Amino acid sequence: MARPAPTLQQRKTFALIRILGGLVAGAYLGYVVLVNLAAGVAFEGQLLFTALVAAAGFGYAAWYLRELSAVAREEREQQGRR
Repeated sequence: MARPAPTLQQRKTFALIRILGGLVAGAYLGYVVLVNLAAGVAFEGQLLFTALVAAAGFGYAAWYLRELSAVAREEREQQGRR
């Protein structure tokens, strides 16, 4: 049995949650990297990996920002039809 497609409101909520999650993760891990660099830790190994994961968190947020933009476009189109 096919599941119904999520509504625009559900898609918007899911995108916002993912955007906030990506931003929080990226900001926290970026902070960790900066504090460690300020403490004189070499930028290699685990710290380099942490920086890459922080960048991935920001990329994740940016990807879902595109999804949120698509949902907003669809909402405007639906309101224009009414």
